[in-house]
Amino acid sequence: MDIAVSEDKEIKDLDEESIWDLIESQRHIITSKVRPCHITPFLRQCRVIGETDEEEILFAPHLNHRYMRTGHMLDLLRTRGKKGGLAFLESLGFYNPEIYTLITGKEPTRDCSSMLVEKGNLDLIQFLMNEVMKAQKWLGEEKYHRHRLQDKFRSLEDQNQQLKTELKGLKTAEANLSRIKMDWNHHHDEMIRLKEESYQILMRYTNTLREKEMSVTRSRELYQQVDDLRMENKKLKLEFDVERRMSSKLREAFKPKEDQLLNLKGEIDKLRSRIQELQINPVTIDMLEQERVEALEDKQDLMKEISSLRLELDQAERLRNEYLDEKENMLMECATLKIDCDMYKDKITSLQTQVLELQKERDEAYSARDEAQLQISKTIMDKDLCRRQVIELQDTYRELNKELLQLRSNRNKQEKVTNNKTPPREKPKLKRLQAVNPRTTSYDSDESSCSSQLPLKKPESSPESLLSMTGATAAPEQDWLFLRGPPQMKLMSKISLYKFNGDGILDQIEIIGGNSTGIFIHKIKPGSPAYNCGLEPGFQIMMVENNDRDPKKTVLEDASLEEAVWTLKQIKGMCSLAIRHKGEAYQTLAENIKKKIATSGDSFYIRVNVSFDKESGAIGEFTVQCNEILHITDTIHKGNNEWKAFRVNRNTMADMEGGTIPNYYWAQHLLIGTIRNMMQQPPSSKKQGWKKSSSNQNKFMRIVSTEISQKNPHWLLFDYGTINPNKEQDDKSPGSCFTLMPYSLVRPCHPPSLRPVIIAPTCIGKVVLEKLKDLAEYEKCKYECLNSTEYAAKDRKGDILGVIEVQNLLRSCYTRTAVEAVVAKNAHCLLQLGLDCVKQLHKVEIYPIVIVIRLCEKNIKKIKKIMQKYGVTEDLLLQCYQREETCLDTLPCLYNSIANGWSDLDSLVNLVKAAIKDEQKKIVWIEENPL
Repeated sequence: MDIAVSEDKEIKDLDEESIWDLIESQRHIITSKVRPCHITPFLRQCRVIGETDEEEILFAPHLNHRYMRTGHMLDLLRTRGKKGGLAFLESLGFYNPEIYTLITGKEPTRDCSSMLVEKGNLDLIQFLMNEVMKAQKWLGEEKYHRHRLQDKFRSLEDQNQQLKTELKGLKTAEANLSRIKMDWNHHHDEMIRLKEESYQILMRYTNTLREKEMSVTRSRELYQQVDDLRMENKKLKLEFDVERRMSSKLREAFKPKEDQLLNLKGEIDKLRSRIQELQINPVTIDMLEQERVEALEDKQDLMKEISSLRLELDQAERLRNEYLDEKENMLMECATLKIDCDMYKDKITSLQTQVLELQKERDEAYSARDEAQLQISKTIMDKDLCRRQVIELQDTYRELNKELLQLRSNRNKQEKVTNNKTPPREKPKLKRLQAVNPRTTSYDSDESSCSSQLPLKKPESSPESLLSMTGATAAPEQDWLFLRGPPQMKLMSKISLYKFNGDGILDQIEIIGGNSTGIFIHKIKPGSPAYNCGLEPGFQIMMVENNDRDPKKTVLEDASLEEAVWTLKQIKGMCSLAIRHKGEAYQTLAENIKKKIATSGDSFYIRVNVSFDKESGAIGEFTVQCNEILHITDTIHKGNNEWKAFRVNRNTMADMEGGTIPNYYWAQHLLIGTIRNMMQQPPSSKKQGWKKSSSNQNKFMRIVSTEISQKNPHWLLFDYGTINPNKEQDDKSPGSCFTLMPYSLVRPCHPPSLRPVIIAPTCIGKVVLEKLKDLAEYEKCKYECLNSTEYAAKDRKGDILGVIEVQNLLRSCYTRTAVEAVVAKNAHCLLQLGLDCVKQLHKVEIYPIVIVIRLCEKNIKKIKKIMQKYGVTEDLLLQCYQREETCLDTLPCLYNSIANGWSDLDSLVNLVKAAIKDEQKKIVWIEENPL
């Protein structure tokens, strides 16, 4: 219902019901727009509400949101009558004038009549309220102005950043344009030169073609003339033979005989008489003359026919020549077609064989696909079963929660009945749940310790991740992985839990395996607790929990055999084993051990940090040198403190000659004894020590250590110190671990491209790099000049590889993009960096070739004059070498040393090139960081 106030009637003159009718008519708008926290101080000053009322309005727990708090405030003011309504309207006039106008239809007066009635001093309070309103208005304007300035500043800052990026892009584009122009000019000149050369070659080629055509035509003419002459010669020979035969016959035929001579003489006489008669008769003479003329005419006709026949003969010869040429061309084409036919036949046969192979592969792929589909369908069915079980477990979990809530509510009701007062609600404390980490074992936080096993590869799965798929929930005040119940509980993830008395567990079971295969149960003693609880040979031990006073959990999925044996020795009392059945893996391992193909399932690579010979404690005749890579295949060799090791070919990773070395614990003690012996030796002079350390290329010892607060990198899953696996460690004081590392775990790496090059010491490396940068396979890396902001941004991304120099807040740095650009060109990137930057390069997966040039006084004299040109004195060179020689022990990779064999700078550069070529062929062994 809408009630309007008349213009001549004031709100103060209205009665209580009309005032509250006005307010209730707009209750929805008031509850949606008015904030009680703004109005309650004014109402409290008007003495309409008290402090308790204000706290109830603002902080009552049953008032969940602002609408409920505003409605409760209106209901509370309604109980105050007319005074409450007037005070509320006056507060709206100050804090929400638009709502005041909507309710009353008038502009707010802001006279504070309700407050003045209570407080008095009208002028002062009115003045203060007006000043407060002005200050609020000024504050709102200032906030708006500040927001505008902030928005403008952000836009200007964005524009500035955009302009900077555009400027950088323009600079790079300008540099690229100038480079492109120079390249274009160079290529244009080269193109013009090549065009001229090609034109000259073309002219010479055309001239030679013309000469060839002329010579061919001339040779054809000569061949034709020769053929004509041969034909005429043959004809002449035939005519000569015929005429000779005829002449011989005529000679024989014309040889006169007496009878014939007499007859001829008679005939001659008759003819003479006849001639006389004919000479006398003119008629006969005319007839003969006519016959002669006719014979001449016949002769001319015959001559014409002979000439026409000769012309036809010439045309026939020309056609014959053309047909012969066509015949030769057809024969050539036929030969080429035969060759192409044979080639296509070979191709078709090869394609047919490939098609047959593809058909076989297709059939195999179809069969594999069918098998995969079957496996997928099986896994989907298993997942459905798992989901159903999860749903059932969730339902049971909800029902148990309901029962628990009911029990708690009943207990609370009983406590209320006894105490008649509700205790103050306390915030529940956060509890840290015990969880098993697949890499480490959780122990008490006050135990400071370190381990003695090398870190192996990370496991792909853990019992926690497998058990979490089943939806099992944890019992209160107990670790969720080992639930109470029967000794064996099989889950859908194929992990089984066995609980039994583990005193002397190594007498109950015998284990085999290692970090690469897993730890398997090989034999079980009949009648033992392990046998009675259902353990069988072939079970893989995934995790062990020692349920003693101090519960400990250890994941053995990727543990070595030595670590597993030590872990099982520590078990006392009840224990729980997480078991997975892997029969095929166990059978192959057992067969390999039986056939003596392998002695265990261990397989990892180490880098030796100290040399072991007969004097220093080597086992047998197998001696190893510092910085040598070994392949460990057995961590409990013949049950002693020995490891089975093989030398590794650095080019092929193949195992070479092998033997036994001390295990980590015994090697640590040998290393400490060696250091004590070195400390007892008399100190040598500085110059003699310099000569000895500089000339000796092979190091005897490499000092590598870890911090005591961190984990020792020997064993995967324990936070203990240096542990002797053959002794009990109950009396071991925490924190008394050795940090020296006789062995370091390494992993192989195969860089796909040419590796960058770093040469130490940097004083000589700078000169050698200047010589190498002009060669084909080498390119010097370009550095970037960065200011402080750019340097910080790239450093956060990990793009900064090393700083060359700092000048006036500008840093000359090598960046990752610059190195990758050189490597993309299939060239060795030459880096002028120190040995301390190698770790940063390894972090971004860039593995450089490190070349160390060993120096002595003799070598320094050879390059003394050359180094003086670069401003490097002999003392400065010695200091640089000694400073960088201390960094060699901290390198996470192997390096190549060049000691002797060079007499000048050129021979040194040749040795460096040969060393780089040799290192590029080798496999890179990267040292793992200690955990």
